[in-house]
Amino acid sequence: MEKTRKRNFRIIIVLGILYFVLFIFPNASTRGSDNPIVFMHKDEFVTYPIVEKMLDFSPDLSTTWGRLIIYGDYHYGYPFYFFSFLSLLPLRLLQGGDFFTHPDVNIFVLRQMINVLPMILTAGVLTFVVTRFRVLWSTLFTFMFLLFIPAIVRNNMHWWHPDALMMLAIALTFLFLQLDEFRLGRFFYLAAAACGMASAIKLMGFFFFLVIPLYLLFAWANKKTPLKKVVRSAALFVGVMLLVILISNPFLFYKGPREDMLAIQTQKSDELSSGYSHEESGDYALGPQYWDWTIMVSYGDPYFVILLLVIIIISAIAEPGRHVLWLLLAWIIPIGIYLMWFVAPKPDHYLLPLMLPLYATVTVGIERMQRCFSSKVKWVRWAAYAGVILYSVVLASQVFFFTTANIAQYSKIFQPF
Repeated sequence: MEKTRKRNFRIIIVLGILYFVLFIFPNASTRGSDNPIVFMHKDEFVTYPIVEKMLDFSPDLSTTWGRLIIYGDYHYGYPFYFFSFLSLLPLRLLQGGDFFTHPDVNIFVLRQMINVLPMILTAGVLTFVVTRFRVLWSTLFTFMFLLFIPAIVRNNMHWWHPDALMMLAIALTFLFLQLDEFRLGRFFYLAAAACGMASAIKLMGFFFFLVIPLYLLFAWANKKTPLKKVVRSAALFVGVMLLVILISNPFLFYKGPREDMLAIQTQKSDELSSGYSHEESGDYALGPQYWDWTIMVSYGDPYFVILLLVIIIISAIAEPGRHVLWLLLAWIIPIGIYLMWFVAPKPDHYLLPLMLPLYATVTVGIERMQRCFSSKVKWVRWAAYAGVILYSVVLASQVFFFTTANIAQYSKIFQPF
């Protein structure tokens, strides 16, 4: 089994590299413009000067420190800007002052390193969490299915944003919990650190509020972990998480920036609940039915989302020992309720924390039905065969939609050198 996993892992690496190369062409394209600013997304246009300021070193150490830490845009946490800073630092050191005359190259690097690469890693981590790389077909299908979700493809082109880093932190939290195997050891606290990082970037780590208590309950019930250790581990988890949030956002040590952040986040919270204007609009109506268009365009048939949720619930009940499904449900259900009923704007990247963990279970249904092929009850075997065929047709429909949507998106932006 270990040999099979290593082989599957190597194939995943190769596919990930090819996927990374695939996005070089659209992300390096200026779409024929002599002015590289023209091809920037409106969010990139706002955030790029902040990274430039961080890289504008001064002989005065105090000024350099201020530019590096007091970055000003507190819509997103400091890790987004810090990792962006690190991605461009080699170019800054090599080019010196000439660095600032090449925004087209710098934005290209940011798109590839802050969006595409973390999303590849996220897909790989979530694939491992669900499949453990045990079976080649399910490993490869899950990995590629995640990466070619139309919302992911769109977010990987001409788009430098913190969502991929946030999703990687979320995926790593699940991975470290899985590797901990209810021992409440070092991997459990690495999960706390990853959860803190997800919170530091875009506050999403706080949605583990059901996952972690459920994990601790499993540790107490299945591993016979003493209750005292469970309580102590819970407290340490929260402590590590908060410490990571604080350390990874060093501007919090300064009163002015801290107050600015609170004001911005309060305003952002109001925008999320009521929309970007105070006029009544169906675009900002609350309720799952108003997400149909976003899901259909960027993720496929909304009924497929419901089907996957039903499959996870059935599989978790049928295999209570497969704890990862329960943990995923403890994540999917609360964040799904929040997004569907309490978030007014409906861009597709808002759904990434819900859809990626959900879509990572895409092969669970087939694997579950395949186990019934050897049943001694004839009708159970035939039901399993029929179920696999029907579900395969549904998957084929999703793949066809993904393919046509992605070709249309890619061809709009792609320009060969």
